[in-house]
Amino acid sequence: MRKGSILLISLCVSLFLLSCGRKPEKATAAENEAKSASSAVAVTLEPMKNEPLYKDSVPEKLRDKRLTVCKKCGRHVEPGAKSCPLCEASGDFKRERDFYPEFSLPWKWSLLVNGDEIWATGWGGISVYSIKEMREVRRITEDDGLHSGFLGFAGICQDDEKHIYVSGGGTPELDVFGLTKWDGKKWIPFTADVGLTPRNIGTYRLVYTWNSVWSGGPVSGLIRIRPRWTKKTQGDPWRRYWSGNFDLIPCDNVMAIIVDREDPTLLWLAMYDQPEGGDIGGKWRRPVEGVSPWKKGDAIEAPGGLAKWGCRWGREVGFWNPENSDCPTGRGLALAEDSKGRIWFGGDEPSKGIGYLDKTTGQWKVYSQDDGCPIKTAWGIVVDEKDNVWFTHAREPIYRFDGKEWTAFVPEFPGKGKAGVPGGDALRVLKNGNLIVSTEYGLLLYEAASKSWKAFKDLPYAWQK
Repeated sequence: MRKGSILLISLCVSLFLLSCGRKPEKATAAENEAKSASSAVAVTLEPMKNEPLYKDSVPEKLRDKRLTVCKKCGRHVEPGAKSCPLCEASGDFKRERDFYPEFSLPWKWSLLVNGDEIWATGWGGISVYSIKEMREVRRITEDDGLHSGFLGFAGICQDDEKHIYVSGGGTPELDVFGLTKWDGKKWIPFTADVGLTPRNIGTYRLVYTWNSVWSGGPVSGLIRIRPRWTKKTQGDPWRRYWSGNFDLIPCDNVMAIIVDREDPTLLWLAMYDQPEGGDIGGKWRRPVEGVSPWKKGDAIEAPGGLAKWGCRWGREVGFWNPENSDCPTGRGLALAEDSKGRIWFGGDEPSKGIGYLDKTTGQWKVYSQDDGCPIKTAWGIVVDEKDNVWFTHAREPIYRFDGKEWTAFVPEFPGKGKAGVPGGDALRVLKNGNLIVSTEYGLLLYEAASKSWKAFKDLPYAWQK
């Protein structure tokens, strides 16, 4: 595996997880009663089942790995490192606890607000929470038609007809890829019938625009899937855009995707660079005027940063990184757009800080520690209805920036204390300043009026008594 891919995977709190466990056990009657009417499936299903996961099911090459964190700042540090890359503390590390089922299952990667519900991808499938009741009302697994129950790094999105798509899940080591669609009655897998194979689907991010689902993830490039494709439809059912196939995309690590607010045919991509190079296997460099093509054996440089992608043309129409602009980092992980047309962008170290690109002027504004910005990295970014910008990063706290001041919010899980916030789409802002965040202990609701954290109650897993 490439070093860049390994580094990307090591960014996440609960990365080294699981392949399949024992056969699922039947849920209790109380769990079955918890399922709401909106979860009805138009096909005959067995009673709700939960997937038990066990330490022995973890692949050996993952099970033997140990993650260490810096005692000073909490950043995850690669094994054998002599100093922390964030705070430069020297050797003051501790071994993180093993990321086995009893720790990792409550952790969710992507959140989708679907009416009065929150749909959250995780290592047990999709957990559906009632915002009003503050509890998980049902869990969707492979028994219901999902391509996999291991959705810890899955993207989730919704189209114009309220159909829901979920992709990926897992890491390259676990070989968990795929795409499934909920049409309101049943789950429909996308398979070889439309030319799709499991590895065609990227993990991490999904968005819907221009009658297509777009996915991205580490080493996957940008993938377009046309859900309404038939044999009579012109064009291909899917296409992968990647740096080695004549496509105008600078990097295959597409870590975040958003749709432009004004033009639904434009995407903005956060890309994580891969400077180590490698062999391209006889492929040619994308046809850029004045640049010689790559030949077999040449070193590849896959620069990361912020890219503007034209869906109509299937090509990059703008690219910014630290080499050609004031873009704060080439290791992009998160982005969001506010109502003023500013594309907020952040990522991993090395980074100058948190910044935004003004679409109108083409100019960057970067907030650094000299400007009072408390963070240099961002794993997730969302914007609320008042244009406040919210950031998650390696651990807690969550930060809110109102244009003048930075406010810290430290998630407190009742009975367990501070709870670290994972990356990905782990934060969703609701109305009135309330927000929902995924933490290492489970889902939390922050009530702005009372300035308090309230925990969602999860359904039990089979290994829980």
